[in-house]
Amino acid sequence: MKKLLSLSTFGLLALLVVGCGGTSSSISPSTSQTPSISTGTSTSTGSSSVDTNVLTNKDFEKAKTTYIDDDGQEKELNMNTLYTNDGAPHLDSQETLHALVVPFGFTDTSLQSVQTQENIDRIKLSFFGSREELEAAGGWMSVADYYKTSSFGDSDFEGEVLNTWVTYPGTADAFKNANLNNTGIGAATYIRNWYLTEYAKEGHGQLGADAHPLSWYDANQDGFLDLVWIVYSHPTVSGDTNNWWAYVTYTMAQKPTDITNPVVQTLGWASIDWLNKGFNGYDPHTFIHETGHTYGLDDYYDYKNSWSPMGKIDMMDNNLGDHSAFSKFCLGWVNPLVVDIEKGEKAVITLYPTTTSGDCFILPSQNYNGTAFDEYIMVELMAPYGIIQERDYTAGYQNVNGYSEAGIRISHVDARVYNDNHDEYLTTNPEDGIGYRVCNTKGGREGYKKDSDYWPRDNGTKQSYTLTSIFESYYNTSKYTLNAPDYGASNSSLFGESDVFALNLGWGKNFMPSGSNLWNKAKTITGWQGSNQTYEIDETMTCDYYLTVLSIEEDAEHGYVAQVQVEML
Repeated sequence: MKKLLSLSTFGLLALLVVGCGGTSSSISPSTSQTPSISTGTSTSTGSSSVDTNVLTNKDFEKAKTTYIDDDGQEKELNMNTLYTNDGAPHLDSQETLHALVVPFGFTDTSLQSVQTQENIDRIKLSFFGSREELEAAGGWMSVADYYKTSSFGDSDFEGEVLNTWVTYPGTADAFKNANLNNTGIGAATYIRNWYLTEYAKEGHGQLGADAHPLSWYDANQDGFLDLVWIVYSHPTVSGDTNNWWAYVTYTMAQKPTDITNPVVQTLGWASIDWLNKGFNGYDPHTFIHETGHTYGLDDYYDYKNSWSPMGKIDMMDNNLGDHSAFSKFCLGWVNPLVVDIEKGEKAVITLYPTTTSGDCFILPSQNYNGTAFDEYIMVELMAPYGIIQERDYTAGYQNVNGYSEAGIRISHVDARVYNDNHDEYLTTNPEDGIGYRVCNTKGGREGYKKDSDYWPRDNGTKQSYTLTSIFESYYNTSKYTLNAPDYGASNSSLFGESDVFALNLGWGKNFMPSGSNLWNKAKTITGWQGSNQTYEIDETMTCDYYLTVLSIEEDAEHGYVAQVQVEML
């Protein structure tokens, strides 16, 4: 769901994937373009033989998720860094948080059958229930369990669901009219005042004797409630995205002088209806997706429905499965290997499934800054393995299923950030950024000087950049993901047996904004002549990596193991 901003704009050796079942590429480029593969003395890694002269995982450094500030202190560099710089701190992905989850109701007679203790119990289980409790109830996993698992334990999503419906003293229509297009913030303001009033009463009123002081929900004591999640009783209204829908927003409130009474900053707003989509009334998908926004993640689908850069198989696209390696990198949950090689060098990287191991690697662009906030290619092993992927990929969500076989997913990422000048990209000092420059909506962000984020094609068109988009193992120009708004990725989208990957072998033409193997950052904005942008293009800034997957096999301990060979054309 869209994140709303309030009060601010804001004849060639192939990729061999054993047992993967990917669709073979039909291209046969000249062998003169193909890196030679030596067959000398070898050693065993997994069950495949590789050249002993190649570089391996241990020869590469990992990308950074921290930075050193002006005082010499090491600080986390993640999405919350950017939002804090912009005056709207989100959840810190490296800390324990205390979410306040509020069942929110109205006086409408028609809603009294919804505003029950039974539904409070469903909300509690869906947000904080154990895996065993959810399985017994026919559910999948709770929001808290999902984020504990997805973050590899880095983010401890804690909190409580109020054991009462906080009832607005009026009907749902009266509430909407009083808070038109601002329902979430209006509800959060009402809830905070209600909480303080009830807590001041003897026995803490409707909160109960064991209630926490409001400050408990500010775990990092920054003066802002960590997260207020409001689950309202009114049904969802399709098309009314500012009122009866699901979204995350923030108030842009100033930090209070008295942090013992923290104020609302980030909040989630969604109907209890969303729990009824599946899993016996314990369906957390929408709440998990929206909680991704509270950590600072963007939507990866197109708001204008013009293309489908991620092919729907991602929690921030179609609410399906785990977060991508890119998302986890931005949140500081994984540190990809940076496979930065020179021509004549060769590397073989071993990967276990990203969702359970955190394994992934990136192919950096020139002058890469070593962080999540730059341009690069991300490589990860996708598999129907682990509590998040296995069941969710099989059950699917909104008529989309996940990958049922293991394979390599390769994505282009342009996560460069900006500060206050929309013509500049902060690649050397991303810790000063206030947000991504690029999004996944064709045409760019409304109100964000969107014409800054495009590649000028020879035919006069402006090809939009994407924040993150997959390369498919095949490319059929009538189907490839950037041109098909209703497209959904499948097993054959992953790189499988007899596939290859190199931008100048066809993928660049069909998937890169430049229509070639030029990185986005090869274009430098030099200014404007009226409404027309002026720019320079550095033709030497090319992406010349050549990938070969040597194997993907089942592994008794990790589910699957892959070996990917990297060379330079």
